[in-house]
Amino acid sequence: NLTSNLYFISALLALVGGALSFYFYSVYRGFISYRHWWMPHFCEVDLATCTSIVDSKYGRILGTPNALTGTVFMLCYAYTLAGVPMGWVAPVLPFYLGIFTMLIAVYLIYGLIRLQVICPVCIIVHMLNGIIFLIQI
Repeated sequence: NLTSNLYFISALLALVGGALSFYFYSVYRGFISYRHWWMPHFCEVDLATCTSIVDSKYGRILGTPNALTGTVFMLCYAYTLAGVPMGWVAPVLPFYLGIFTMLIAVYLIYGLIRLQVICPVCIIVHMLNGIIFLIQI
């Protein structure tokens, strides 16, 4: 079924977004190095600019770093997306989460522009969220 496949693809994209958020947070906290064989070079966190976002007013919407909040959110989002074709979740829930994600993304992208920061991980995660949302409509 095409609809089921699209939800599973969306769930996989959300997992990728969650992994990128976890990577960003882990680099920021110094748990891991920004360079790894498994991270494509164009996705690497730039220590000089990317991590400076976290300590700005745009980097902590709920008090904790957005990358940490985003990691948890993206895992939950993936679960709700995968749960739709399995009958565990009504399709309206991930749709509303998608609207919420797009509203937050507008604010965070505005923050990137205001701070004049180009953060590849941030941009890719926002693009993934946009793709997930577009798949649902």
